Amino acid sequence: MTNNEPQTNPSTVPGKDDPRYGFAVVVDAVGNLIEATPDSALGQATPCSEFAVKDLLEHLILVMRRVAVIGNGGHWSDVEQQAQDSGWSESFREAAHEVQAAWTDAAKLEAMYEVPWGEIPGVPLMFTYTAELATHGWDLATATGAEFAIDDEVLEGPLMAAKFIPAEGRGPEMPFDEVVDPGPDAPVLDQLAGWMGRSVL
Repeated sequence: MTNNEPQTNPSTVPGKDDPRYGFAVVVDAVGNLIEATPDSALGQATPCSEFAVKDLLEHLILVMRRVAVIGNGGHWSDVEQQAQDSGWSESFREAAHEVQAAWTDAAKLEAMYEVPWGEIPGVPLMFTYTAELATHGWDLATATGAEFAIDDEVLEGPLMAAKFIPAEGRGPEMPFDEVVDPGPDAPVLDQLAGWMGRSVL
């Protein structure tokens, strides 16, 4: 596994037991993937069937902007996915700085927030969005043939949060395919992607 570390000022980086730490690690890794994505890959399909690579880049920016808006007291629905023809990496990094500023106050982790699937505290919210970013990072890497690895310990909390999505009853009414289980010895990233319905075997 790689030793992913968030590329930010060390004095502002939360401790490893803080969900913002893992979020920052995954954001940095996904940002590097976006930066390395060639224009020639934009039309390629991804494991997330509703997105080609270009759509996925725009969705990743949407996710980041929503996390920032929620942290600033806004509503997630205030942010919609926007089409872009270039500048995905810059937009993602800009949104990452907005998230960092919005969630600097640790007290926000104990507050309650409305999200598309209900109302939850800040800690599971951060874990859940970390899981979404990591899964879509897996999607992007798989679509483009890039390397993408996250330390297991970073994703243990996000995997627990993701497992609140039930394995049963998946189908046309749910945005997740059937669970694919790579086994308990697989990297946690693969376990997470598999729980989200990706073909990790």
